[in-house]
Amino acid sequence: MRGDASSSPSDKPDTQNTPADAEQKVTVVSVELKGAGGEAVRIHLSDGSFFILHAEVFARAGIAAGTPIDSETRSLLLARSERIFARLRALSLLSRAAHTRQGLARKLAARGFSKQAIRHAIARMSELGYLDDRAFAESWVNSRMSSRKEGAKALYRGLLGRGVARPLAEEVVSGLCPFEKELIGARALAAGLSLNAAIRALTGRGFRSRTIAALLRELKETGRGREEE
Repeated sequence: MRGDASSSPSDKPDTQNTPADAEQKVTVVSVELKGAGGEAVRIHLSDGSFFILHAEVFARAGIAAGTPIDSETRSLLLARSERIFARLRALSLLSRAAHTRQGLARKLAARGFSKQAIRHAIARMSELGYLDDRAFAESWVNSRMSSRKEGAKALYRGLLGRGVARPLAEEVVSGLCPFEKELIGARALAAGLSLNAAIRALTGRGFRSRTIAALLRELKETGRGREEE
């Protein structure tokens, strides 16, 4: 939501035969509260167009019926409103689930916010302590290892897909899923499976090749693995 909802081209005045200063004469016709809590205000202009501001920006601007609005003022007010709307959307998304900086930026971009508004929202969320890529990565890896028994390769790919930078993803996975710990998870996942089924299960869950090889050696040496299902 970028807040700008201008009318269609057919609703706009013909400027070909209009004096150069005509734009300065566009005035506010009416204002209309929007949203369940009245947090947005729709400004209707004399040229048939309208735009939407956050209520806080509207109140500070002192806009009322008859107020003249030029393009520069309108752009400035829209930019201020968009920053507020972006912050509110970011807070809403973070209240539902943790995000990385990049992951949150992607979701804000998908909702139509400009790069400037997104940067402002991300910076503000970081200042408030609501965004921490390392904390997110560590929490996500621990959860996946516990609930889904995923291997290091799958964990690494998952972090990248959620916006964690490669160096940080590598560091977190290496720290939380070393060979010995991954092997423990592999044993649990392969318990009761034949050798072939164990290979498929471990490969599908993103376990490293050396971990799979080590487990297969264990199964063969102890006679716990069956060659066929």
